[in-house]
Amino acid sequence: MFRKTLTFTLALGLLWFGGCSKSDRENGSVSSGTPIDLEKKTVAILVQTTANPFFNDFAEAARAELGEDYDVVIVGGDNDADTQAKQIRDFIVQGVDALLITPCNANAVGTQIREANRARIPVFTADTAVLDENVDILCHVATDNYGGGKLAGQAMLEALNYRGGKIMVLHFEQAQSCQSRVQGFTEVINAHNADPDNRDAQVTIIGEYESKALEKPAYDITTDVLKANRDLVGVFAINDPAALGAVKAIEEDNLQDQIKVIGFDGQKIGKLAIRDGRIFADPVQYPEQMGQKVAAHIKGYFRGIAPPKLEEIPAKLYYKADADQDPDLVE
Repeated sequence: MFRKTLTFTLALGLLWFGGCSKSDRENGSVSSGTPIDLEKKTVAILVQTTANPFFNDFAEAARAELGEDYDVVIVGGDNDADTQAKQIRDFIVQGVDALLITPCNANAVGTQIREANRARIPVFTADTAVLDENVDILCHVATDNYGGGKLAGQAMLEALNYRGGKIMVLHFEQAQSCQSRVQGFTEVINAHNADPDNRDAQVTIIGEYESKALEKPAYDITTDVLKANRDLVGVFAINDPAALGAVKAIEEDNLQDQIKVIGFDGQKIGKLAIRDGRIFADPVQYPEQMGQKVAAHIKGYFRGIAPPKLEEIPAKLYYKADADQDPDLVE
C-alpha cells in the first residue's frame, strides 16, 4: 500500500490545505478547499512509455516539481492501452491521492478514468487528451499540438522549396496529440494546394502510416513505402523516434538527398539529427515545462486552488541554424 494508515484519533495532525483524504473521497463528504490530514500524499504518474525520452523528461520534471512532500510513483504503459488500464486500476485499489496520466489510447482510457472518478481520486492528464466526454479531468496540460502540426506543414513546404511532390505521414493514431498534429499539418498542405498560384506545385500525401511512435516500426513501414514510391520527396513523422526510423530507411536506400524529413518533439536525438542534416526541422515541445506545470497544478489543487481545465504550451520550429548554436548539443 502506498498510503500511510490514517489515524483519526490524532486530531492535532490535521492542517488546512484543501483537497480530500481517502476516507473523505469515499464518502463524498468534502471537496477541494476543506481540511485534510497532513500525511504525505502519493501521486501516480502513468506515461505512455518509458522507451521514449520525452516521457522520461516529462515524468522526472513532474517528480522534481512535486518535491519531497509527495511520494511519486512512475510507470510506463508500453504504448499499450490494456497495460495502462491495469496500472490505473491497481493504483485505484491502492488508494493513491492523485493520478497523472499521459494516455496510451485517447479513446480507450475513459473507462478507467471513470472508475477513478467514482473512487473520488483526482485525475490530471498531459500531452494527449482523453476523448471520452463523460470523464472528469481536473486539468490537462499539453503542447499546442494542432499549432505544432501547422508549423510542421510550413517546414515541409520550406524543405521542398514550395515545389510540391509526394510525401508520406508517419502517424500514431491512437494518441489525440498526434491526431491534432496531423490535422494541423494536413490543413497547411491543403491550403497550399488550394492556392491557384501553386497549381503546378501540388503536394500529395500518399498515405498516413502507423508508426507506433517508435523507430523500428517507422523504419519498417518507410522501407516498404519506398519500394513502391521511388519519387517520394518528403516524410512527416509525429515524433523524433519515428522520424529517425524514416531517416534510417531513407539513408539505407541512398535517398537522403531526395527526401526531406520533418519530425516533432525536439528531443536531443532529434536535435542532433537536425544538426547533422538528417532531419530538416522539428516543431519543438517542452516536456520538462509540461511536467512542471501539471505538477504545480496538482500541488495547487491540494491547497484548495482550482486548476485550469486546459493549459497549452506553444511549439516552436527548430532548424539546423538553431542546432548549430545549441549549447545542449556540445559533445
